[in-house]
Amino acid sequence: MNCQNCKTITEGGYSLCTACELRFAGTLLRLARDVTPLHDSLDATLHPGGHSPTRIQTATPPTPIRLDVLDLIDMLDATARELWRCLDGIDALDWRKDKRNEDLKATLIACAGHPRLATFADAGFYMHVVDGIARKVDAALDPPEQRREIGTCELCNTMLTAGQNDQWVICPLCGREQRAQTVKLRRLKTLCWDDSRRGSAADIAKAFTDAGITLKASRVRKWVERGQVSRTPQGIPYSDVYRQVIAGQLDK
Repeated sequence: MNCQNCKTITEGGYSLCTACELRFAGTLLRLARDVTPLHDSLDATLHPGGHSPTRIQTATPPTPIRLDVLDLIDMLDATARELWRCLDGIDALDWRKDKRNEDLKATLIACAGHPRLATFADAGFYMHVVDGIARKVDAALDPPEQRREIGTCELCNTMLTAGQNDQWVICPLCGREQRAQTVKLRRLKTLCWDDSRRGSAADIAKAFTDAGITLKASRVRKWVERGQVSRTPQGIPYSDVYRQVIAGQLDK
């Protein structure tokens, strides 16, 4: 018989191999650990920061509680109790025969240590479902850092993205590692050397500032008012602003 998850040959009628059984049990125990921070994260006015309780995040959602977290807890609770019924030989949908009164955390721990975890018929299916819930829990507790486009790879021209504090970026296509600041400057150079590129004062100021050259939109508008920078119906030329910057006009 093959393992339902990794297709490794198993013996004795086991649905999961030893490695997958340990991984399944470990995921259940990790979810049991996450129950408390999940409940703490329900408060939308003070989010404790998931796995880092010392990090405080103030939130301004439209509801007093995080409904996405509430739905996630309900999903985890229903799946854990359904899994326990399957392990205990009870019809997964017949809740009336389930005499367990333990909370969600205790149920997850009990499932992780159940002797039939690797032998019941649907072990691979439930392992897949639990893995999916675990990924959603991790995303809810530790949201991924906001990333945005910073420029193209100098080798293969693939658009690169980076977080606010990233110093280096790796191209997902060719694998080349590049300094984030260099990529931003190269993008700014492309914009400024092309006389056809236009933008608003805010867009131009943001492009310069992102590249490490602090420029305020109000300064760009003042240059336009003085006639130092032209303006067309399509916007302000990046090249004109670049000439003012290299001419040392930032403080004037």
